[in-house]
Amino acid sequence: MRGSKVAHNDLGGIAPDAVHDEYRRRGAGDWPDRALVEAAGESVETVDPVEPVDGDASRSVERIAADVIAAIGAGDLDLVDRLAEQLSAHATALELRRLLGDAVAPSLAAAGHGSILLSLLPRIGAAYDVPLSIVRGPVRELARYPDWRIRWFDAPDLAESGPPLLEALLAVPVLGSPGSDFIFPVMNQVEASGVAAELLAGAVAGPVDVHRARRDITRVAAWSMLQEPPAHAPYGWTHCLTMSQAVMNLAGDGVQPRTALAVAATFVAGFRSALGSVPLDPTWQPGAPNTTDLGDAIASGPREAAATTWHAPDSQLDLIASELAARASRHHDAHLVKYTLACFDAADDDPAQRRLYLAAAASLSGWWAQHPGPG
Repeated sequence: MRGSKVAHNDLGGIAPDAVHDEYRRRGAGDWPDRALVEAAGESVETVDPVEPVDGDASRSVERIAADVIAAIGAGDLDLVDRLAEQLSAHATALELRRLLGDAVAPSLAAAGHGSILLSLLPRIGAAYDVPLSIVRGPVRELARYPDWRIRWFDAPDLAESGPPLLEALLAVPVLGSPGSDFIFPVMNQVEASGVAAELLAGAVAGPVDVHRARRDITRVAAWSMLQEPPAHAPYGWTHCLTMSQAVMNLAGDGVQPRTALAVAATFVAGFRSALGSVPLDPTWQPGAPNTTDLGDAIASGPREAAATTWHAPDSQLDLIASELAARASRHHDAHLVKYTLACFDAADDDPAQRRLYLAAAASLSGWWAQHPGPG
């Protein structure tokens, strides 16, 4: 229950460049999962105290959330911080998703990651040990840039016809880098150029089949990881999947389906237009691998890792998934963990394409094997 605590050492006060050494020195690898989650949550929580919000302390979470959204729109950082603290003290993770989803999903502030937080927080087994006041930081970032939003789908003269979603995403033109690979300029380019509205208007014009749309979106994202040159693998193609999938996971559960589809499809179109260099082939398969050993394949790089995974017998797929999860959980870069989990979720949602998603996760693991980073 909320309020119960698991004994653990403190993770506070660690300098960013000392994380790996301190993790080992403090023996954090031996802590129970719940203890580590709790300690991490307390360490990243915005801990500076805030003054309470004036007004009736018995206000409903719906009313507080409405005030949070209004403060975000007004760009009032201090007020949104205080209101977010109040909301997190009274709302559950599921209520945060339901009450904030529609406002958070189209925002490109906080690197467009607000939907990932709302999608993942309620499903963490030990979430009741993580202070929900960790939302203060992200919500404050949303208020810092309230005008950074995807808006094209709200245009009153939006066309009501166009190609189906999958066809539209496969037809995204290459616009090239907008001068930065940050989320806002990438997505602003595909919106301001008119590409998003031109290609995606038809997909959002009628009733939304959430499952089919999510499947189309995750397949295009996984094909991008596997078929594109690996230069943008660790951040560009990981975000293409994780950001769009998170928004679609909120469809009908915090975010209106039409909004979720428009935003998620824009994310994919944005990355494809800025970072893509080859047409995607939905029938693509990797060539035969040179080894059947996943460890050797990953050490050889992304192409061999993907091929070995794709061509593995059915009886080996569960073991491959376990190995990929273990590698990601031990890795220094959070994007590998986030992407591997997203691939597992996509495989559960789209089991006919399980090999596609496992191969994409293996490919990223292979990229990192050749770019090891901190020891």
